Amino acid sequence: MARDWPETRWNRFARDGESEVFRGNTLLHTDIAPSNVIIGEGRAWAVDWAWPTRGAAFIDPACLVVQLVAAGHSVARAEAWAAECQGWATADSAAIDAFALAALRMYQWRADRSPEAIRVGDMAQAARQWAVHRNVAPTD
Repeated sequence: MARDWPETRWNRFARDGESEVFRGNTLLHTDIAPSNVIIGEGRAWAVDWAWPTRGAAFIDPACLVVQLVAAGHSVARAEAWAAECQGWATADSAAIDAFALAALRMYQWRADRSPEAIRVGDMAQAARQWAVHRNVAPTD
């Protein structure tokens, strides 16, 4: 089913032409969140596949980077974990930079529209920390 659904949700938040790097043929969950991962008996399961798509292999690890930062991990530690994933390790750094900026813009857009949603604000702050770390967003 996901083969017919290319990943596009970050495209409108990317700079002109940068969304091309989000394309790919990897099955993506894209809703990596604490309630969507079950860990037990030395294994982990991704659940709630409500929005599967296909795209660049680095996107799911990138989504987890933002979640880890929002949970209190340093950006460096979160990226070190992501670096263990082949999709991240083989990705062009410029593609990850483009995604970090698009993620920041998306989360900030959502936070601006729902200022009462604390979790969304936390995700926007985590995305900002990540984008600043990657030198794609100002430090202000």
